[in-house]
Amino acid sequence: MNILLTGADGNFGSEFCRQVLEKKAGTVAAVGRGDWGDIDEKMAAAEIVVHAASDLRTSANSEPYRLLDSNVMSTAILLESARRQRIKRLVFMSSCAVYGEDMRTGEDSICCPISINGISKHLNEKLVAEFCESNGIEYQILRVFNTYGGRDRFSIFSKLKNALTKGSVFTLNNEGRMQRDFIHVRDVAAIVLNLSTVGIQYTHMNIGTGVATKISRLVEMVAGKFPGLVIQQGLTQEAEYSRADTTRLRQYWSGNFIRVEDYVNENFADELSLLLENPSPASGHPLV
Repeated sequence: MNILLTGADGNFGSEFCRQVLEKKAGTVAAVGRGDWGDIDEKMAAAEIVVHAASDLRTSANSEPYRLLDSNVMSTAILLESARRQRIKRLVFMSSCAVYGEDMRTGEDSICCPISINGISKHLNEKLVAEFCESNGIEYQILRVFNTYGGRDRFSIFSKLKNALTKGSVFTLNNEGRMQRDFIHVRDVAAIVLNLSTVGIQYTHMNIGTGVATKISRLVEMVAGKFPGLVIQQGLTQEAEYSRADTTRLRQYWSGNFIRVEDYVNENFADELSLLLENPSPASGHPLV
């Protein structure tokens, strides 16, 4: 199987490439930030496109053009290239952010995104669906829940690591009452790779564990291992509950998930120790 993968430099992309190689599941034409000018050439031999490129760093209040160019126009460029190269199947990596604060997360739920990320993901979903339906391209939209692990730079664990390695304060909003469906990037990549090899009757599918874990519990577990963690209460209000309805996913995936509690107990400390042994120049003195 020949796969074109955008966002190959990201956390999901690097793990997906690793698993394809490890499982000898095919070849990957990797598209990173500097490869978009050659997208037609890279797509020419592809049987399936996995569009995972996403810019979570650029701020809408400082560089709105760059943000839209990275997160919306890239999808438009990819779709037009897919039509020219007669691609048969396209997978778009979306996000649970499209649901907004609605606790009903069945794939047929009405999407009411409230964040810039959620709004741009939802717009991309609409672009992909309308374009692919009009041009005879099979498509799947995968709404991924809270990813962590690997080269993660955005989850709560990344923020906890930053606080511990830099000796800074960790901000806990809503007293940690929020509950989230955490899924390890290794599981996300395995699921997407598996789905890429089978026929799917659904165009939209949640990618999560179906289990919600309270943020305060995870923070308490980390603080128990690293008593030097300094926690301050934040004022930012966040949606209190998010959990994937995995009814559709379970029709195609029967594997076991990495439990987020096991990750904290078995992997988080090891990963943090490596960071402490090899600190970045910007790191301060950790309070661990």
